[in-house]
This record gives sequence, C-alpha cells and structure tokens, in this order.
Amino acid sequence: MSKDSKKKAPSKKKTASNKKTTTKKVATSSKSAKKSTTGKKPSAKKPTKKSAAKTTDSKKGLTKAKATTKRVVKKKSVAKKVVKKKAVEKSEKEGPLEKYLQAGEISIKVKELLRKKVKIGASVLELCEAGEALITELGGKWAFPLNVSINNIAAHYSAPPDDNLVIKKGDIVKIDCGVHMDGYVADTAFTVSFGSDHGDLIKASEEATKAAIDMIRPGIFTDRIGEEIESIIKSYDYRPIRDLTGHQLDQHLLHGSITIPNISGTKGIKLEEGQAFAIETFATSGTGSIHPDEGRCFIFHLVPFQIGLRLDASRKARKVILAKYRDFPFTTRWIANEITTPTAKVAIRDLSTKGQIKRYPALCDVKGSFVSQSEHTVYLTGNSRVITTMPNQ
Repeated sequence: MSKDSKKKAPSKKKTASNKKTTTKKVATSSKSAKKSTTGKKPSAKKPTKKSAAKTTDSKKGLTKAKATTKRVVKKKSVAKKVVKKKAVEKSEKEGPLEKYLQAGEISIKVKELLRKKVKIGASVLELCEAGEALITELGGKWAFPLNVSINNIAAHYSAPPDDNLVIKKGDIVKIDCGVHMDGYVADTAFTVSFGSDHGDLIKASEEATKAAIDMIRPGIFTDRIGEEIESIIKSYDYRPIRDLTGHQLDQHLLHGSITIPNISGTKGIKLEEGQAFAIETFATSGTGSIHPDEGRCFIFHLVPFQIGLRLDASRKARKVILAKYRDFPFTTRWIANEITTPTAKVAIRDLSTKGQIKRYPALCDVKGSFVSQSEHTVYLTGNSRVITTMPNQ
C-alpha cells in the first residue's frame, strides 16, 4: 500500500460515521412525528435559533447522504456495463476463425522447428515425436499423427514405436502437420529435397497450391480450382495425384463432405462464406494414382459404434482411444505410451480385425517414383479468404 492511500483511508471512516449520525437523527425525527399525531395537537412555538440550526444541519446531512448514495449507485451501474462489453468482445474473439488462427499459429511454429531438424541422418521417429511434443507445449492438440512420408509414399506414414527409418541422401521428404484448438483444425504440409533433381517437382505442388489459394473464395466452384491445379502441375511435366484431394474442415471433423480436386473434369460445388478447407496438392513423377501399403499402417480412427471385446488388451486400448482420440485419427505410438508397445500392437490388430477402428495405411505411387506435397488451410470470409497456416494473416 502506497503512502497516498494510507492518508486517504481515515476520510472514508469519517464519511461513514457522518452517515450513521445523520441516519439516527432522521430516525429520531420520524419517531417524534409519529408521537405527535397520536397525542394532542401541540401548541405552535417559535423556533429557537438552536432548533433551527439543528433542522438545517439535519437537512444538509440528509441531502449529503442522498448524494453519496446516488454516486455509489451510479458507479455500480457503470461497472455492470463494462463487464457486459468485455463479455461480448471475448465471445466475438472466440469464434471459429479465431480458433482456426490459433491452431494455425501453432502449426507455423511446428513447421519452423521441423525445417531445422529434417536433414540427412535424421530419425523419422524423432521428427514425429518432436513435432507432436511442440504442439502440446504450445497449448494445441493433435488433429492427426505427424506424417513424414518419403519418396514414392505420398501420405499417411507416421513412425511406429520402434521405427529405425532415417532420411538418406537423394530422398524427398513430405512433412504433414495437424493441430486443433477446440476441434478447429490447421492442416498444413511442406516438402524438402535431399537430391539435386527435385526442385521442379517441389515447385509444381507449391505453385499449384498458391494458385488454388488465390482463386478460392465464396461463390467459386470446386471444378475450376481442380482445373487450375492440374494445369500448373502438368506445366512442370509432372502429374497431379488424382486420388488425393483437398478437403473441407469443420469442428471435430478432419474430412468434410466437400473436396477440392487436384484434377479437371469433376463436378463443381459452390463454396460459401464461413467454410474452411485444407488445400492439398500432390505432384508426382509416377502414374498419378496411389495404392495403400497394408504392411505399413500406423494411423487409425475409431469407429463410432462399440462392439463386445474379449481381449483385455483391446478393452484397455479402446478405453484410451475413447478418452483421448474419439474425434481424430491416432497412431500406434500414442496407444503404446499408455499401455506398453507389445500390448498396443496386439490391441490394434484385434480392434482392426473386428472393425472397431478404421485403418489408414501409407499411400504410395509406383516404386522408384517421387512425390511432392504442399498444403495450407483457408477460411472463407466475405468475398475473400484467410490463410490460417501462413504467418501474418
């Protein structure tokens, strides 16, 4: 407490005591008035100087008390208005766009970290764990396991618990990161080459994504975006991957009903304000079509309905999934951290066989081919869009 506030404290006490005195005087005065009405009519007396002074003081005190009361009431009503205004401002800031931007800010920092860490000799397992750890450190949650897909693998490779895969000279590496805040997702990816002949392949997907972002806004049809993506990738003498698309995002929903194609000739859907999309393009030196590698499946998603399970390991795993990964995909590593690696592997195999979880195996073009990927998340506003996974948006 400062010296100034110590001096002011006694004056508050004095005011309080004046109020009490005034109140007593007013009460006594009213009692006297009551008594006089029940008895005989008092004879009129000339007011003395002392009684006149008392009456004047009493009126002044009463007036002062009323003024003080008015001031107090006024302060309270102002305080209420301020609180109400703050609540409105907070509500507006916590809308979908703000959540998408918060998730996007975290994804930007994760990409910055991984660009520094990804190099020849780097462990894929360590890259996955480092990116996912930073997401939680920054207050976000995983929208899906971090993907580190190399060469002809286009997507869905996330390191298993005991993975010994490392990045080698000549590799082309795609890192795909998903973050969510209260269910609102930032989905973003970039490609790094450790070979001398992948420059144009990376440019093809990056330029296609940029062109799609420039085009997308409320009122545009998806088929026009697909035509532009295919045209740009082919101008670099590569093919778009037709089986993979950009996709709509919504709260607690990673893949919505509307897709953004990477090729022409698709049926167009008109986009609207308030929708969010992951624009995700892939360029390949291969066939332009991918196939699942069932031998490398480490990403899964819970199926909504529950079935009876005999294995204790499966029941334990499902309990963890229901508690932590009900809405978004998860990986074997995350379950292994809760119930040990051997138990997790047995449980995942059993849950998959029984149809309790959906499988997302690694998706590959033909052996010997190379694939690049570029991805950003956009939110449609008015007649434009906000790119949530780029800095300074």
